[in-house]
Amino acid sequence: MGSPSFQVDVDGMKSMVTKLRNAETAMRDAMSAMHSTGGAENIGTAKLDDACNTFQKKWNYGIGELHKDIEATVKGLDDVMNAYAEVDKGLADAFPAQGK
Repeated sequence: MGSPSFQVDVDGMKSMVTKLRNAETAMRDAMSAMHSTGGAENIGTAKLDDACNTFQKKWNYGIGELHKDIEATVKGLDDVMNAYAEVDKGLADAFPAQGK
């Protein structure tokens, strides 16, 4: 049985940050597109327009909540990546490669 190892996929963390930011941008772009077409007031009947307005308000609130969660997650990932970088540098300094 080989010795256990511990690896951190820093590139995977960076990719996750990018995907989170892209998802938030896509949701905000969808809201902007709805607003640029005149909003939910001109869709159809008054009942449908009211339902669309309610949806739009809730979606806008939800995007705001997601933004807070994304920011907290991104900050946490940044902190973790920085901590691993510091540990890696400390280990590299403590155990320089042989023959260099």
